[in-house]
This record gives sequence, C-alpha cells and structure tokens, in this order.
Amino acid sequence: MNRKICFVSLGSYPLLTSNEHLKYVGGAELKQVIIGRELAKQGYNISFITYDENSEKKIIDEITIIKSFSLSKDTSILKKTLILWKSLKKANADIYFKGSGPEGIIPFFCILHGKKYVKWLTSDRNVQLKQVHSRNTILTKITSYFDIKFAHTIIAQNKFQKESIEKKFKKKCILIHNPTNIPNNNFENKKNKNIVLWVGTIRTIKQPELFLEIAKILPDYKFKMIGGKSDSEPDLYDKIQGKTKGITNLEFLGFIPHHNIQKYYDEAAILINTSLIEGFPNTFLEAWINYTPVISLNVDPDEVIRNEKLGLHSKTFEQIILDIKNLLHNDELREKMGMNARKYVEQNHDAKKIANQFEQLISSF
Repeated sequence: MNRKICFVSLGSYPLLTSNEHLKYVGGAELKQVIIGRELAKQGYNISFITYDENSEKKIIDEITIIKSFSLSKDTSILKKTLILWKSLKKANADIYFKGSGPEGIIPFFCILHGKKYVKWLTSDRNVQLKQVHSRNTILTKITSYFDIKFAHTIIAQNKFQKESIEKKFKKKCILIHNPTNIPNNNFENKKNKNIVLWVGTIRTIKQPELFLEIAKILPDYKFKMIGGKSDSEPDLYDKIQGKTKGITNLEFLGFIPHHNIQKYYDEAAILINTSLIEGFPNTFLEAWINYTPVISLNVDPDEVIRNEKLGLHSKTFEQIILDIKNLLHNDELREKMGMNARKYVEQNHDAKKIANQFEQLISSF
C-alpha cells in the first residue's frame, strides 16, 4: 500500500493540531482532515500542505505537515506561488488532493512531474464559474477552469456538481459524500432544547446579517452565533460582532475550535443556514449527527432536506421566520426530523465508509 497522498489544504493546521489560537477553519479543510486521518490509519503515507503557522509541529497522528507561505498580505502572489511549488516538491506524493486554496498551480505541477491531481469540489460555485458576489474576478474564473480541466479526477459533493462537470467539461467526475465522524450520543439529550443556532465563517456569501435580522424579529427566542474571521474579509467579522451587541436575545460566541463545537449543536433545537450558495455544508452534517434539524434559506443540496425530511427549505426570508416558529412550537415534528437526520448521516456520511470510497479511487490510479 504505502501510497504517498498529499492534501493541499492550507487552512487545516488548526484542525490537525487542535490549536485554539488560530481562528479560521472551513468545511473544505475539515473534510480533508477527516479523510486524511482515516487513510493514515489504513497505512497510507499522508501529508498536508498548510499555511506557515510558525510552529515546530511537523508530524501529528502519523500525518506529515509541510509548511507553505504565511497568511501575511505582504507576500506577493509570485512569492506565494514559488513557496507553494517548493512545498509540492517536498511532499513528493503520488496523488495530490485539493479542496480549497490557490487554483491553477497544482494541476500544472502534476502535469510537469507526472503526478495525479484530484480536485475535490467544495461549493456549487466551483462548477458555475460565474459571479456570486463582486469578489470573483476574471482571473479567478480562468484559474478555476484550469483547475477542473486539467484534473485527473473530480470529486463532487452532490448530483448538481457531478452533472455540471460532466456536461460542461466532459471530465470524469465521481460523487462522494462529505465525511463526518459519528459521536456516541443519544436522542434523549435533545428534549426541551430551545436555542436557534448559526455556524459558519463570517463571510459575505454566508449572509450572517440575516441571522441578526431573524433574531430581532423573534425576540422571544434564544439565538447563538458561532463564526470566525475570514482571511479574505476580516473586517466583516468586526462589523457583525458590533451589530450583535444591541440584540439582547442573541449571543455572539465568535470562533469556537472544532473540537469544542459539538456541544453547541447538541444544545440547539435548530440550525439556521442563510448562505447564498454552498456545496454540501459540513455544518448540516454536524447538526444532524446531534439530532438537530436544519432550516435553510437557499441551500438544499439534491433536495435532501426536503426529500429525507431533515428540516425545512424556506426559500424566502418571510418563510424562514414562519418555519422557525413552526418547528420550535411543534416538538413532535422537530424530534422526528432530528431522528431522520441522525439516521441519514449514519447511512450516507460515516467517515469510515467514505474512506473506503477514497481507497477505491486511489487504487484506480
């Protein structure tokens, strides 16, 4: 076995080290760390290329950490590219996986060095190549196209992504569900819960301000908000945090390290998602493994929320207000959806089962 696998997942260091002082973690990083750890247990030689966090830790849970550039905005794009290139060479892997980070570089490296590159899609934006908000540029679209076009294999999170890749790019694309670890908890803990929870990096595309508006409209309910700064929009975090101070029924918790976050899903009655667009949010999975249904404004990948009765897909702001009140008042429906949610994740997203699919993919090269 002993195949050398490298995950280019720059923001993964906090997850790999359980570092509570590094305040950025996204779903793309989380799923790569989960699979990386599972593959390491199976005897694969696993490395992660991460940001340079000025730490001496180089091997954690049999995973080798290879540093690249730091998050400093003073580093030029050219210098970052050169540093990343050296990190890719240092990894010397047979197969490189990437779910997020600089685009266009890794496929070029793999072509030149005869390596395999697997693109792991993180959002429906990856296949649309169009503006969702003003921060997407022409260069972003070009490098995103290059990242997909020259990948040996594409991993999709949902059917929409798979069908879009196959239609637009004529590329091999396989559907592998996002992995999650299943905690040993039980349904009895969910009774008499009344907290409405929001979890996500504070970014424009997540529309965190809408959660604040929901809390204002529903003053009789308790709301909690968890989210760290985005490295691309750090000022938005401060803006949102400032606006929460006048909302008495809303508690802004800021960044919570992933290894401490499960208790907040467990104590919540509902998870709210206000994002404009996603792929398959890991926050959904983490809510569902804790028997917590999801009410989503826009996102329902492959209509799984509706079809499997795992919560409610509101579609409009007016409806999400009604849906929250309905689900909080209807204990029987909320509990039934919570049970459905846990069962769905156990059947479709268990990390050990997903790791088996990755082993099959790796053995196909």
